[in-house]
Amino acid sequence: MTSNRFAAPYVRPGVDTAAADPPAWDDRNLPELRRVAVVGSGLIGTSIGLALSARGIEVFLRDTDEAQVKLAEAMGAGRPWQGERVDHAVIATPLPTVAAQLRELQRGGLAATVSDAGSVKARLLVEAVQLGCDLGSWCPAHPIAGRERHGAVSARADLFAERVWAICPVPHTGADAVAATAALALTCGAIPVRTTPERHDATMAVLSHVPQLVASVLAGSLLGLDSHDLPFVGQGFRDTTRLADSDAALWASIIDGNRGPIAERVRLLGREFTHLADVLAEGTREEVVAAVSGAMGRGHRGRALLPRKAGAKALPWGWVGVVLDDRPGQLAALFAVIGEWEVNIEDVGPFEHSLDAPAGIVEIAVDPAGADGLVERLTEAGWTAYRRS
Repeated sequence: MTSNRFAAPYVRPGVDTAAADPPAWDDRNLPELRRVAVVGSGLIGTSIGLALSARGIEVFLRDTDEAQVKLAEAMGAGRPWQGERVDHAVIATPLPTVAAQLRELQRGGLAATVSDAGSVKARLLVEAVQLGCDLGSWCPAHPIAGRERHGAVSARADLFAERVWAICPVPHTGADAVAATAALALTCGAIPVRTTPERHDATMAVLSHVPQLVASVLAGSLLGLDSHDLPFVGQGFRDTTRLADSDAALWASIIDGNRGPIAERVRLLGREFTHLADVLAEGTREEVVAAVSGAMGRGHRGRALLPRKAGAKALPWGWVGVVLDDRPGQLAALFAVIGEWEVNIEDVGPFEHSLDAPAGIVEIAVDPAGADGLVERLTEAGWTAYRRS
C-alpha cells in the first residue's frame, strides 16, 4: 500500500486545530484488505469496486437493483455477493437506507468492519443508534467525489484519485474500523482526512450542499427567459450551473439530512443578496460601487483560501505569474532559474494558453515575503512577470 498520511487531525468540537500539523499515519498499521463488499452499485459503489478490483482485491457487490449489479459486474467492479465473510464492507446506498443496511450487515456477521459513503454524518449517526447498530465496528466516512451523472454506467476507477475521503469516527468507533476505512480510501487512490461528524456536516453545507442549491435555483431562472435570449448564454453561466444536472432525488435526501447547517447558510446568503438588492435599487452610485467591490473582494479572498491540492491546508502563498513563449523548454528553463536562486516553488497553477496564441501564462506559488523580489529578479533576467493580486 502506498505511503500516505492523514491530512488533518481528529477534530473535537470546540477545539481549534487549524495550526496543528497532521499526525503521521504509519501505513504498516493499516490492515491488508483482501475481500471487500460494496453495498450499492450506483456511481460511488461501482467506482469503489472498480478501484479496488484494479488493485487485485476481491470485491463483492450487492444492490436491490439487480440490473445495476449486473452492469457493475460486466464493467469489472466485482461479482454478486452471496454472503461470504469479508474483511470490510462499505455501504454506498442512498442516505435514508444506510443505517438499515448497517444493521443488516452487523446482525449477519458478514464483515469484520464497516464504513459508509453517505454525504451527511450527524443524522446518520442518530439513526444508527436508534436502530441499535454497533458503533464500534462502524466508521462513518464520506468519499468527496462524484459526477452529475449517476448509476453504474457513469462509474470510473479513478473517481477518487487524489480526492479527499472524509473519515468521521466517534468516541465509540474502534481502531480497527478506522484503520480499515483509511486503508479503503488509500487503496482507492484517495486522501483520508479525519474530522468529526458535526464538523463534516457544517463544512459540507458550505462547500457542497448550498452550492448545489444555488446552482439549481440559478439554472431554474432560465425558465423565465424567452427562447430567443438563450443563445446569449456564456461559459460563466454554464460553469456556475454545472451542478444543476445532478440527480434530484439523491440530493433531496442529502439536503433533508443536513437541514440545520444548510438553512443557516442559506439565510446568510439571503441576507447578503437582500442587502445588495436594496443598495442596487435605492443606493447612490458610490454605495453601489462599494457594495459590489466589497462582495467581490470577499470573493477574491475566499477563493484565495482554497487549497490547490486535495486535503492540503490552505496557505496564503504569494502568486507570481510568468509569460512563457510557445516553444519547447520554456517551463523547464523557468524552473531551473528559480531553483538557482534557491526559491522554493510551493505550488503551480494551471497553464493558461490559447492554441493560436504565441505565448501562455503559468502562475507559481512562493513564500509571500519573497514574491515581489522574485518578480523583480525575473524581470531583470528578461522574463515578463507580475505579482497576482
